[in-house]
Amino acid sequence: MQFWKWYDGNYKKLLIIPSVIIFACLIYLAIFNVQNDSLFHRDISLTGGTTYTLITEISLEELNSFLDGKLSSFESKALQNNFGEQTSVRITVSEEEGDLLKGLLEEFIGEALTSQNSSVEKTSSGLSSEFYNQLIIAILLAFFWMAGVVFLIFSKGTKVKTIVVLLNILLGFFLGYFFFQTNVFVYSIGFLILAGLLIYIYIKNSIPSFAVMLSAFADIVMTLAVVDILGIKVSTAGIVAFLMLIGYSVDTDILLTTRVTKKRNVDINKELWGSFKTGTTMTLTSIIAVATALIVVYGSGTILNEIFTILLIGLVFDLFNTWITNASLIKWYAESRK
Repeated sequence: MQFWKWYDGNYKKLLIIPSVIIFACLIYLAIFNVQNDSLFHRDISLTGGTTYTLITEISLEELNSFLDGKLSSFESKALQNNFGEQTSVRITVSEEEGDLLKGLLEEFIGEALTSQNSSVEKTSSGLSSEFYNQLIIAILLAFFWMAGVVFLIFSKGTKVKTIVVLLNILLGFFLGYFFFQTNVFVYSIGFLILAGLLIYIYIKNSIPSFAVMLSAFADIVMTLAVVDILGIKVSTAGIVAFLMLIGYSVDTDILLTTRVTKKRNVDINKELWGSFKTGTTMTLTSIIAVATALIVVYGSGTILNEIFTILLIGLVFDLFNTWITNASLIKWYAESRK
């Protein structure tokens, strides 16, 4: 096929595309973190505050006009049913202005707020900060332990596998103390050293493992950058969506890596094509399912909206990173073994 002739001559050059995108996303996230003191916009569940959901057909613009100037800052959103009809409005303020918002809403609707006409969600800033720290630890641990499991599958040598297991255990220890001890600097340096050492071992002893890890990392970084660009506020449910994305990212990568590297003297392009058909079918099926669910819940403003949006963005990037980034690295590795 003409395509495979072109691919054989250009698959290494294709790695330039994801490299540029990853680098641009990292730069963007670094600037975003400096400006916002966080890698993403956090909602009430991660910052603390008070949210009232008011069951009303009064337009959001009218409510915003009434609240404007009476609160230091607030966020509002109209919630709709599947037919596009407004069912309620949601208003979020800081923890300190929760009582003031309640009084203003009662003044606006001309009656007291009850469980029949409203609902309220309150989260303290201290508790939200603790949730945020623990969830970040969960993502980092999931990522590095996922990489460790992949390394154990594709690498050789009991000694190096034992070292990787011990290093991952130590990494979990330093991660735990990174957020919860007063001497954060010392523990963060320890975490960075261990993480760097693990990555070095992966590159030196198992390129396929490193390729899988790199693809999963690229999926998360690219998805996070798009989430920030779109202005999506990430809640605890959004963090869980990123955890799910790690699992989605690995399955097709492992399928590809197993078919190409576990056999000797095979037609690499034939194995790549077979993996592509199977893996793409898996991912496209997931994309269709998630997109359908997102359409159904989009106007409701529930946490499902956020989860499905993050998963949909991540799955699209997973297609790109699996069949451009990972496939090119695996083909390069397999060709060098010949």
